[in-house]
Amino acid sequence: MRNLFRVIIPLVVIIIFINLYFVKSDKLQPIDNYPVWMKDSAGSRTDQTSGLFFIGERDGKKMFISCDDIGKINRISVDERKNPPKFEFQEIKFSVDILALLGKFKKRDMEDICFDSINNKILLAIEGHEYSSTDPSIYRKKEGIYELTFNNDIFTFDTVLTIKRLTLPEEVYAHTFDNVGFEGFSITKDNFFLGLENYQTPQNEFSDSTLLYIVNRKSGKTKVIGTSDLKISTICGLYAIDDFNLYGIDRNRRNVFYINFDKNFNIIECKIQQLDLSIPFHPEINNIIGTAPESITFDYNNNFYVSLDPWKQIYKPDIADRKKLSNEELDNFYTFVPIMYKYKNKFK
Repeated sequence: MRNLFRVIIPLVVIIIFINLYFVKSDKLQPIDNYPVWMKDSAGSRTDQTSGLFFIGERDGKKMFISCDDIGKINRISVDERKNPPKFEFQEIKFSVDILALLGKFKKRDMEDICFDSINNKILLAIEGHEYSSTDPSIYRKKEGIYELTFNNDIFTFDTVLTIKRLTLPEEVYAHTFDNVGFEGFSITKDNFFLGLENYQTPQNEFSDSTLLYIVNRKSGKTKVIGTSDLKISTICGLYAIDDFNLYGIDRNRRNVFYINFDKNFNIIECKIQQLDLSIPFHPEINNIIGTAPESITFDYNNNFYVSLDPWKQIYKPDIADRKKLSNEELDNFYTFVPIMYKYKNKFK
């Protein structure tokens, strides 16, 4: 009987912990067999994924395009009928002219990506890098929003053909720095939404807030919104459902936020929810240092997806957590494989 108690009591404690964690936790929990390492069976993967955009469904699979900090664009297929969801990746090639242009960048720092279905163009936010923020005239020549054309259609293209930097109002560049630009970007038919990563202090340090720019695509008229009162410290991913309903990722606080605007882009309400960012198959491991959520996109069913852009200097489990992980899982950390999450939208 004593041996039976030794088995039953720990099981009861575990069951109570699991129920309390998932029921009582204030964090938004992943759904549908997520999270998943962003790596396929052939070993293909993304690298420092910072932008993600859902383009639709094809052959029963969810389809995305993504961009990486290291200057790569991928098309991603996810079969959610599998457990865990099964990934396939296709790296997109660049034309000779584009490679020549990107070769002039000290870093091809791609931060967010959108598909403009009306104009059949891909729009890409690129951050400026010159490794010195003392001369903004240098890095501001390259940072901004770029328009890309491609071959075939959005589901089958394999090459980006042309790239053009869009002209934006000068005021949106007023507070960019070297390696601090528009990490959040989204579009509607009439507007661009640009999220500055962070509003830097005079000492080039991170502050507690940032700036959101809403730019009319035809007139260039710009609305500037500070986020201090909204309790949003960083914007590293944006997704506009329409002109008046905007979602975003606050990387530093590991939050998703929802903003509802009136017709003049005054804020009616702002809601915030912290994300559970546990690792695949280990819901108890959810405070990994270096986990950086940097993208958000929605499917047709009011679910949203988030990907991690690991900080390569410190992205690893602590010593206690390592004992719980397989060699393959540890290798995913050591090679900085991003993770994708799926959540049900609880805001609306």
